This record gives sequence, structure tokens and C-alpha cells, in this order.
Amino acid sequence: MKISELSSRTGVSIPTLKFYLREGLLPQGQLSSPNQADYSERHVRRAALIRALRDVAGLSIAKIKTIVDALDHGEELYEVIGRTVDSLGGATIEEFTPAQREAAADIDRFLASLGLPVREDSLARQQIIAAFATVREMLFPGVPAEFLMPYAEAAAQVTAMERAATPGLFDLEPELAIEKATLGLALFEPILAGFRRLSHEQRVHDLLGAPPPE
Repeated sequence: MKISELSSRTGVSIPTLKFYLREGLLPQGQLSSPNQADYSERHVRRAALIRALRDVAGLSIAKIKTIVDALDHGEELYEVIGRTVDSLGGATIEEFTPAQREAAADIDRFLASLGLPVREDSLARQQIIAAFATVREMLFPGVPAEFLMPYAEAAAQVTAMERAATPGLFDLEPELAIEKATLGLALFEPILAGFRRLSHEQRVHDLLGAPPPE
């Protein structure tokens, strides 16, 4: 297909597709003439993946480039999924504060006891450490990492449910598996947070004897 059909199929404008090509996010098409190239279903899937990463997950072009480079270099699917997970949720913490370094030792021990990954470059780990350090500073001084067990258990239950709902995910083509995994992570995190906030709101109304919120 020509780039105009690729644009029509994906809903991505031609200038944006050309930008993706220049940045190496989309593989180059097969030249049919000096100024013309043909594109395939692979380009349709890749453009859909980029759109999901950009519009739904809110990733920067640089982070998307890291993910598609891993795909293009034939890395194992679990490694690409790991790169994707590490790209979600904000900026990497370059250096911990003293309080965060102190919390990191407890969190790493706790994660290891649960059989969860303890990687220095894991953004999820960094965010847990940063938040827990602030919990200790401002809410519950000296609280042990085991205080977080209910959150870990709830996350494990949600993950098991999500995994059961997507059988065969890792049997799909890598780009489709990445797209589905990314959309699942990006879309269900705010749903989980939203239910937690609404539960707190209802709890406050119950405690204060206020009428239920409309």
C-alpha cells in the first residue's frame, strides 16, 4: 500500500507517518521508485502500536523509540515487555535522597520476599521507594515495609485476574502482544486508582454521617 492508504488505514496523518519514518519508529517501506515506497500490514500494526503508546500510554517519542528498537533488534518478548513497563508512569529517578536510600533497602528486601523483581532501573520499584520514603517522613515514621503487604496482595490478585482474562497473550505476534499489554497497563491503572479514591470518599461520608454523594 502507499503511504496515503497507510494513513487511511491507521488514522495517522501522512506528515506524522513521515515523522515516524524519519525517527526510525516505523521501518522504511519497500522502494517502488526513487520517491515512492510501498508499505505492508507490518507498518499498519507498528503505526497502531505507536499510536497506543503515544495517545493512550502518553509515552514520549524517546521512550517509544526504546521499545520499538528492542522489537526491531529481536529481543525476547519478556525483555520488550519489561522495557515497556519501565517506560510507563513518569520519569526515572536519577538519584535517591538519603531518606529514599534508607527506604530502598527495606523495600528491596520486601520485594524479594514476595518474589517480585528487584532491578535498579525498574521505574515501578523506584516509585514505590520514593512514595514509601515520603510515607515514613510525613505519615507513619518508622513503619516497616510489611505495612505495604495489603497493597502487594491486592496487586497480585488484580494481576492474576488480568492474566486470566488474556490467555495466549504471549503467543501473539510481538507487536500485538506489546500493544495489548501496554493498553492493559495504561487503561486499568487509572480505573484501579479511581475505585480506591471513590472508596475513600464513601468512607469519609460514612464516618461523618453525611448524605451519600450524588
